[in-house]
Amino acid sequence: MVVSGSGCTRLAMELSRHLAATFKPLVTREFPDGELYVRVPQEVRGKRVALAICSGRRPNDALIEAVLAVKTLTRVGAREVILIMPYFPYARQDQEFSPGEAVSLSIVAELLEVLGISALVTVDMHLHRVKSIGEVFRIKAINVSGMGELARYVSKNYGEGFTVVAPDEEARQWAEIFSKEIGADYLVLEKERKGDEDVRIRGEVSNVKKAVIVDDIISTGTTVAAAALTLREYGVEEIIAACTHGLFVAGAEAKIVSAGVKDIVATDSVVNQFARVSVAVPIANALVDITA
Repeated sequence: MVVSGSGCTRLAMELSRHLAATFKPLVTREFPDGELYVRVPQEVRGKRVALAICSGRRPNDALIEAVLAVKTLTRVGAREVILIMPYFPYARQDQEFSPGEAVSLSIVAELLEVLGISALVTVDMHLHRVKSIGEVFRIKAINVSGMGELARYVSKNYGEGFTVVAPDEEARQWAEIFSKEIGADYLVLEKERKGDEDVRIRGEVSNVKKAVIVDDIISTGTTVAAAALTLREYGVEEIIAACTHGLFVAGAEAKIVSAGVKDIVATDSVVNQFARVSVAVPIANALVDITA
């Protein structure tokens, strides 16, 4: 059975279709003081439940929703709960940079483990200094990628001849997957970040007329916009931006478009206006592996 949290209905319904599984939504609402109300479907008794929680731009609410839902599913008799968090929140802080900082990635992972979930599935987790999801979780955890789905969509809808561009070294892994899927070349730019909104990007770009900038997350859009401006300086005529997790906060869309990006494509890991690609298939495949 697939159970959907708030903000995850579209993806969860698509997932249940691929798995030929029953779909049921949580009942959720917000009290006037901001607290969350959660009610789980009674049909979960004795069932293996795949619970989909999509965090997006409200990661704190998503975590509380996950806590309330998992514990309640267990209490009312679900045989097993597998948590699906397509966009895994609090993954940016994966180590202590200054004394006393919270290492949020490991803390959130531990919080979810103690709930009693049997496994976790996420998509393009923001892992940089941590090499694999196995270093984060002690339970079964699978990190699938949406880059293949994005690449096929771009190839089908925008044609061939694109060079895949990673805006920084951290995005190289996404560019490699994307370029391999469509048989294209890729290049990696250099990013210097002086603050959350102050990003400089450099690089040598030659003989590129069409480019697709790829990254796991577009949040403020600062990195993608800076990369697009650099590509424009080198005469790139057509630029597409593609990401797995489209948060698009703080006027990101306008910033990206004004930098010369023709179109933006994202997945349905987060509800947003550019979510044209579903990650239901790679998630479904991971669930089949877990339950085999």
